[in-house]
Amino acid sequence: MNCKEFLQCLDAYLDGELAQPEREAFLRHAQNCSACADALAHAEAVHAALSHLNDDLCVPLPAQAAWRAAVKREAKRRKGRVLTRALSAFAAAFVVLAGTTAVFRATGVLDFDVDNAPAASVHIEPSAPRAEYYDEITAAVDEIQPATANGAVDPAQARHALVEADGAVADGGAGAQTAAPESEDSAAGVNALIAGDESSAETTQESEEAAGKERLLARSATREMRTENFDATHTSILNLVEEYGGNVVNDAVSGQNGARSAVMAVDVPADELDAFLEALDFVAEVTYRSVSSEDISANYYDAQGRLETLRLEKDRLNQLIAEASDAAALAELDAQLDEVYAQIDTLEGKLRGFDNQLAYARVDIALTEGAHLEATAITGDGDGAAQQGLTRSLEAIGAFFSDMGVSLAVIAPYAGIAVLLIALVWVGVFLYNRRRRD
Repeated sequence: MNCKEFLQCLDAYLDGELAQPEREAFLRHAQNCSACADALAHAEAVHAALSHLNDDLCVPLPAQAAWRAAVKREAKRRKGRVLTRALSAFAAAFVVLAGTTAVFRATGVLDFDVDNAPAASVHIEPSAPRAEYYDEITAAVDEIQPATANGAVDPAQARHALVEADGAVADGGAGAQTAAPESEDSAAGVNALIAGDESSAETTQESEEAAGKERLLARSATREMRTENFDATHTSILNLVEEYGGNVVNDAVSGQNGARSAVMAVDVPADELDAFLEALDFVAEVTYRSVSSEDISANYYDAQGRLETLRLEKDRLNQLIAEASDAAALAELDAQLDEVYAQIDTLEGKLRGFDNQLAYARVDIALTEGAHLEATAITGDGDGAAQQGLTRSLEAIGAFFSDMGVSLAVIAPYAGIAVLLIALVWVGVFLYNRRRRD
């Protein structure tokens, strides 16, 4: 070690910061160099004098009191900062949880009960395979009702375009019975047909009971529903109709956002009606429900019997036309045959309509947007109305806090992962800063 290095290590030696090899080299140099030895002695004397400089110093009592008061104030400020930070963190977490709950309620995430899946994913396994409805109903509509001016057919009108049981066409297109034919044979046939028409309504029920035919019931249902999430509920209803092989006949939405309503008419397979209604009741709050059945056995079997009679009359008229030799009689028979064909087409369309009523059940759905409130005004009823309003508000607040608990359970896994990542980052930053200080 030379003199320059000795002087650089002088302060470190006095503070006891030199390592053992450097300390030994430092002392050997002081023994061999008189100038460095004098510098070391002078430095040691100054260090010793300074170390005893405050031995007789006494801090004044006011200064000690002020110092202790300052320390206490700083400690209180630190505690206040910790409490403020904790309350701020709690408030921020509460706001985030409340906002998340509001978003979940608006998007339908919380629309489920304890033992049921969310409404948007309700699924009840159908009891029978789905029917190929669209192809069948299109063919039936084309045969029952002609297309409109633009080529479209209204399924709602086609389904209910049923003629009376006597076979008369509603618009008068088939006309009434024509005059008696000149041919005696044809006149007898037409008179027999008319007589059969007059007695068919009286004998249908007796023949049905005698033959032991099955009762035919056309089922229908009505649902009035209310929801806070209109779009999600409306989509869920459409998905259910498609899932159960049904068809949306009418879907009319009216009103502005927040107070919208939808009137829907859907046809679902009759054997799936109960399962469809059970699934539908999970989608939203049901305020009114009804299921009804209409016995169409008499009309159906009467139409069948009349159709058989008309087909026999058609064959009879064809035979008379083949045997006729008089031109006037032939013309009259042709007119009668045209009328019989018209009535046959009418009754066949009527039977197809009955078959459609038996195969598919009509469900009328009225969906309203908004929370359900009882029709009780908080005016003019004294404490009773005010108490009901207060109770309703408390129930709404309780329901919201209950949903907050469910939302907390929903986001807990994601929050746990986020906290773990934040903790890992904090530990990494702490270790990095500590290494830099060392």
